[in-house]
Order: sequence, then structure tokens, then C-alpha cells
Amino acid sequence: MSDSIITAENLSKAYRIWKSPADRLKSPFLSCAAGMLPKDSPPQRALQKHAARGWRDFYALRDLSLTVRRGEAVGIIGRNGSGKSTLLQIIAGTLQPTQGRIETRGRVAALLELGAGFNPEFTGRENVYLNAAILGFTHKEVDARFDDIAQYAEIGDFIDQPVKTYSSGMVVRLAFAVAVNVEPDILIIDEALGVGDARFQLKCARTIDRFIAKGVTLLFVSHDASMVKRLCNHAVLLEHGCVVYAGRPNDVVNLYSKLTIEGNSVDSLKADIAALRAAQGCVSARPADAVEPSPKAAGPVTDAQAGDAAPSNQAEALLAEERSHLQLSGQEFAYGGELGQILSITVLDVTRKARTWFTTGERIVVRMVVKTDDACPEPIFALTIKNTAGVEIYGTNTLFSQQPAPALKAGEPHEVDFTFDLNLMPGHYFFSFGFIHFVGEKLVVLHRRYDAINIEIHGLDRTFGIANLKAAITSRPVASKTG
Repeated sequence: MSDSIITAENLSKAYRIWKSPADRLKSPFLSCAAGMLPKDSPPQRALQKHAARGWRDFYALRDLSLTVRRGEAVGIIGRNGSGKSTLLQIIAGTLQPTQGRIETRGRVAALLELGAGFNPEFTGRENVYLNAAILGFTHKEVDARFDDIAQYAEIGDFIDQPVKTYSSGMVVRLAFAVAVNVEPDILIIDEALGVGDARFQLKCARTIDRFIAKGVTLLFVSHDASMVKRLCNHAVLLEHGCVVYAGRPNDVVNLYSKLTIEGNSVDSLKADIAALRAAQGCVSARPADAVEPSPKAAGPVTDAQAGDAAPSNQAEALLAEERSHLQLSGQEFAYGGELGQILSITVLDVTRKARTWFTTGERIVVRMVVKTDDACPEPIFALTIKNTAGVEIYGTNTLFSQQPAPALKAGEPHEVDFTFDLNLMPGHYFFSFGFIHFVGEKLVVLHRRYDAINIEIHGLDRTFGIANLKAAITSRPVASKTG
């Protein structure tokens, strides 16, 4: 296939497991002795049989075939020991297959197990040059990129300290900084993004979004099913080193969830896989609707949704502008501010005390104070909540919600409150704010502040997901029908 960037044919990877330390020495000696005897002679067969008693082969991959197209984002999921990491290491070139063929086209940057490819005795700076050299960069080319790499990693003076003194989060920061600054054609990530603080996780997610938009091929392994569904337009389920199913991320995640619940056998999935294949035509189908929609295509807003006061062209312009600026640094990103300002932002609890940590379900007031240099007859105030993966959890504004704000006088500070119950599950969340208005049909941004506040939510029980819907659970016997 002309647009394929990774082709794996009949891959197998076997690891020899010795029965005892003595067999590790004895069995190779017997095999070597057998090789010096006439082929297929009784003594040779006897020695080979005796040598084979000291070991067994464990197949991490067995006869696996896979094709990845250029620009695809492929999630690889499976239970522990299913062969995910082995497959990625073979694609990255750090392992050689026992059998089969692997072909990649273009530069591969890989984030494998923590610290892979780093010499712990070398400094961060030295490891940057070493990793870039392995990827084919000259010293001069790395010089030109080094400041960007160091800035992205955000580890400060530790860049000149031995990597063995780094925390796990610092190692991932540096490894990711190198990977994203070497202009890869294929980016491989194996469970590396769960380390690091909330802002760095957001930063990584946004960078991956940018790479996908540019057409970089992504191979992503994670036990976080929501991340696989968000980032990937294709997914593969592995079990015992074989491909069980490949297709839409949501379908693959559902199969994986059932596999982990049902226990040890893939047999429980046969009926589900047959139904999916019948619906999609073939196992490797890549339906167009599996691709994540671009911001411009995400959720068209109707007049009814926006309210009678919001013509559809204004609503679409407002939504497109809201989503058009990708935050890549993990820090607050702001623009505008010349004609009006968001002076301050505060999150308050019910006692009007400012806090940045809450328990799920608490009622909060998110307050911003704004000011405009000129009179503003119809201001629009916006709030968006995102998680550390950059997923928009909730967004609203005074236009869409049909809660128009009063006109603002020039130079007069004005308080804006968003009051709601924080029905979100435990985790870190980022609040972004907008202060805008329309001049005729033209959208004018007075001030935007993205990821301006990071709050932490703690749970009250062991419910899971994104939203806490506070379900009431009741049960009762079914009344028997008489007569």
C-alpha cells in the first residue's frame, strides 16, 4: 500500500526462558556439540533433545501482521503481557524480531519505558545530544534545537545534572522534549504521559494534537481508554501477542473492557467481533467517521441552541474562535487586552473563600473582574473547563446560555460570576475565560485567558468517569401479579 508508513508481516518475538542457571550454561554447550555431529544422526538428535529440555520459548508476539497508514493515530491496547511494548520496541528498532519483517518509512521518535535511551551517568544535556545523534542529527543541528528542547522540558539547571538524579517526571519531561523537537514522521508513546504534573500532561496532549494535525503518524499505548478514544482514529486490541481486533477506537475499547471483565479467554468476544465485522465489512476497516472532527467541524451550533438572540453566523464565529487557539505551553496563554481586560479571576466556595481545591459536587462561584476602555453595549463573557488531556468538559457563555450581560461603561470595573455545582470526578481541571463582543457581524476579542486557573477536585466515593451525576440507587422486589 503506497501510503503505508509501518508494515509488519508475520512478526514473532520469542524469549528463551531457562529452567535453571545451570541449564543456561549446559544447554548451549550440548547444542554446540550436536552441531559438530553428522546432521540427523542419532547422536545429534539425542543431544539436541537433551539440550531442549533446559529451556522453553515464550512468545511475546506470534505471527502478527499490521499496516499503519501515514498520518494515522493508532491506539494499541491490551492486558499486561499482551505484547504491546514488545511491538513498539520492534517498530522503534530497539528489538529485533525472532521471525517476520518490519518496515518503517521516515524518522521514528519513541517514548518507551521510563528512561529508555538515556544514560543515567550522563547529564541531561549530554543525553539530548546522544538521543538526537541516534536519530541522525548532527551536533550543529542539535545546537540549533537545544534551547527549544530545554525550554520545553522545563527542568531548569537540572539539564546539566546526571539523569540518575532526576525524578521520574523530569526524565519524561526531557524525553518528551527531545521526541517532539526532532521533527519525527512517526511518534511512539508507551504509557509515558501518566508521569508529570497536571500542566505538563496538558502540554503533552496539546503537542500531540498539533502533531496529528500536521500528519505525523502516532502509535499510542495506554491503559487510559478515554485518551485512546480522544487521540486516535484507529485502534488495535492485542492478546497473547496476536491481533484480536482492529477498528474504531470506541469498538476496540469496548472489547477490551469486556475482556478484562470476562477473565482469561478471547472466546467471550467472538460474537461481538463477528457483529462488528458484519457491520463494518472487514476487521481493518478505517471508517471516515472514526476520525476525530476538527475544531471547525465539531458540533455545529443551531439557532435554537444559541438562542433567538444569536444568529447562526455569529454563533459559529464565536465557537470557531473559542476553539482555534491551541494552548501548547501548559501555562496560561492570553491574547487581546488592548481594548479591554480581564483584571482578575477567582474561584470561590459557598462561604466566598478563594480556593483551588474542592470536593466533587461542591457549589462554586468562578468570578472574573473585567474593564473596558470604551463603552461596550453587548459584552459576552465565556467560561471553558478542560481536563489535563485538553478535552473540553464544559463550555458556556452569556450568548449561548441566553443570559445577556448588561452594558459596560468605559473604565468601570465589572464583576462576572459563573455559579454552578462542581459535578466532576477527581482530578485536575483548567479554566479558560473570554471577554468578547460583536461589532456588527465581526467578532472582536477584548481579552482571552486560556488555562488561567488550575483547580484540583477530590472524590467522596469510588465512582468513576468524568462527570459525577450523583445517581440515586434503589432496589426492590418485583410485585407478583395475581389473578
